[in-house]
Amino acid sequence: MKGLFRDLDYQLLAIILLLSSFGLVMVYSSSFAFSILEYGSGTHFFYRQLLWLIVSFLLFLFVSKIPYQIYGKWAPVLIGIVLFFLILILIPGVGLERNHSTRWLGVGPFIFQPSELVKIVMMIFFAKVYTNKQHYIRDFKKGLLPPLVILAMMIGLILLQPDLGTSISIMLGCAGILLVSGARWLHIGILGLIGTAGVTFLAITESYRMERLVSYMNPFADAEDEGFQLVNSYLAIGDGGLLGHGLGNSVQKLGYLPEAHTDFIMAIISEELGVFGVFFVVGLFTWLVFKGYSIYKHATDRMGRLLAFGITTQIATQAMLNLGAVSGLLPITGIPLPLVSYGGTSIVMTMISLAILMNISRQTNERIRHGEEQTDPSKTTLYMRRSVI
Repeated sequence: MKGLFRDLDYQLLAIILLLSSFGLVMVYSSSFAFSILEYGSGTHFFYRQLLWLIVSFLLFLFVSKIPYQIYGKWAPVLIGIVLFFLILILIPGVGLERNHSTRWLGVGPFIFQPSELVKIVMMIFFAKVYTNKQHYIRDFKKGLLPPLVILAMMIGLILLQPDLGTSISIMLGCAGILLVSGARWLHIGILGLIGTAGVTFLAITESYRMERLVSYMNPFADAEDEGFQLVNSYLAIGDGGLLGHGLGNSVQKLGYLPEAHTDFIMAIISEELGVFGVFFVVGLFTWLVFKGYSIYKHATDRMGRLLAFGITTQIATQAMLNLGAVSGLLPITGIPLPLVSYGGTSIVMTMISLAILMNISRQTNERIRHGEEQTDPSKTTLYMRRSVI
């Protein structure tokens, strides 16, 4: 047991515990009324969230002890597994449909969203492959292209579910790894333009996505239909003011704001706890991002750095997409707020990602404790970005 907690990054652990415990309280508060109406008990979602948090934290402690280098060796197998799951979802009668999307697999009460696993696997795959390709990282065909083909396959299958929000999150996480991989800025810029053009095309060619864009730009024009969720989110945020109405005293969660305990939990936080509640959550995520990039900076090998940067960017992207959607700064994508929103798969996969990040930090701390010096010549960020156009 003593070894389980040795070399833990207690700062990272504190952030995780604060976010997840605060999220549990807010899931209970935001889901209480809906839980009574649907299940006859105000604690239905609370106990399910608590169970997932316990399971995910035990997984976190276990995974944080596994050397992250092992995942790199198994990256091709992991890619095959997630591809199998993504194809399985598309088979009629196998994938579970909810809200006009088929994104889940499951038996009975146990439901799993494979796209959440893709987020972790693609970070591992990109970090491993671009570590191995450092000698020709500036060569687009030999260095950059092969992993991008796999990424395109993953994104294509996820878009068939359809799930543009998760696709964007995965692409931005992979883009973070590309950014510090040592690739040429010209190649990164071209890929960025292609990705932006692709997302724009997908957004305007599907009618329901176009309706979301229109409602995002002017939700009050159709406040009873497409703009309903965002308008009620505005009402919750505006009504909260500086101090909020107090924990449990939200009005919008009483059937007015859809998905109050999932994607739009931040609106309830604002209504009940005010600006201070918002600052608390945003402050914790800011602390988490700075901590993650600090782990990236001090990691002892190239794969550790790329993986730490990718995981941190991935979680930061999810948080920004969620907060942007709730506040109306970005279109609604259906992305949950990591560790805070209700959802078993999201919590487990986020915890596993953070456990890998913790292992990178643990290995760094262990080497420092043993007085080992850095041997990787690419330690500094400057080395990683030494290439020029």
